[in-house]
Amino acid sequence: MFAKPFLLQPRTVKETGNRKTVLDEPYTLFPDRDALLLKDFPVRVKVGDSLYKQSSGIVLSPVNGIASLEHSEEGSKIRIVQDGNFVGSKPWVSRTLQKDEVLETMDRLGLVSLDFPEHSLSAYFKSKTKTKLILLSPFTKTQDVDFLSELKKSQDCHSSFLQVLQSMFPEAKIKDYIFGLKPPIKNYSYPWGIPEYFASQTEKLSFSRIGEVLYLGPETLYNLYRALFADFPFIEREIALYFLGKNGGLRKSGSTIRIRNGQSLKFLFEDFGSQYSNFTVNSFYEKNPVREVQKGFYWDIRQHYSLIFLTHYESQRREFPCVECGECSLNCPTKANPMALVSSFGNFQAGLCMECGICTFLCPSTISLRDRIRNWKEANHGF
Repeated sequence: MFAKPFLLQPRTVKETGNRKTVLDEPYTLFPDRDALLLKDFPVRVKVGDSLYKQSSGIVLSPVNGIASLEHSEEGSKIRIVQDGNFVGSKPWVSRTLQKDEVLETMDRLGLVSLDFPEHSLSAYFKSKTKTKLILLSPFTKTQDVDFLSELKKSQDCHSSFLQVLQSMFPEAKIKDYIFGLKPPIKNYSYPWGIPEYFASQTEKLSFSRIGEVLYLGPETLYNLYRALFADFPFIEREIALYFLGKNGGLRKSGSTIRIRNGQSLKFLFEDFGSQYSNFTVNSFYEKNPVREVQKGFYWDIRQHYSLIFLTHYESQRREFPCVECGECSLNCPTKANPMALVSSFGNFQAGLCMECGICTFLCPSTISLRDRIRNWKEANHGF
């Protein structure tokens, strides 16, 4: 039994393999079906050129090269054959920021809210003009990568941003857990990085009120500062690598890796594919498909933040009846009592549920409580 919110604590392993920087396989991007193309293809592109616009904002070219558009029954895709130099980021240089240039830079350099990735960062800011509270959180959703330590190296840049942030939202109170306030917990544990949970624990706000808050996590701030203070576009993401062995032991690579948008993972699969035949993305708390390494994969920096290699996967796993062990409700960080959805044990408290996935992860009967929760919410509008 766990007295605190459940936390996966993988062992750390040294990095292995020979990593390439420039790849011989084209970068491949998959626009949404309703995306607006901003180029006439084929066309030569440079790093940071706008390619298309969709609901999550403008998507930029990750490299220099020749971009072409291909169509299929599955949809359209843009393939970029890289040539020329591989452009990297520059050091951050603190400077005074103006209100108008902040939003302009967000759009020009393709920034997204990585706390709410369905929104471009500029659209997210514009939707909060009447906010009374701004939270600068020290935690990403699963804290796979430590962005806080990177932000701590640039206090001048952070101070400059705080000044312009206050001028953009003069009526808002800024609660800064990056430099100003002490983090609410000493050692991160999931789900503290989920915005709704962080706001509920620090500000006593119900989950339904997260829309009233301008919430900025450390990864969003990290990429925003790269744009504002180094003029670097959002074209890559720092990710963590995990390895799940045959005995169920989870290991984490000792270093992170930067993956560009649309980049093929072939170079990683060549390194680790002989030991790990399958993989999935993000975390075990989310419902993401398990794929075969041999079929390849292209990275989407808006949706993916970590890579998990698996030695074995049972594709035909099925659910078993609830044994009423109580693990799901006992470990629910908000006491929403998800066990009530599969037994006669009390009532499900939907208003307390943030769909963190802990209950599904812990269920010994492999019941997808996540699906039961979503089905219940869809069937009970206005709960």
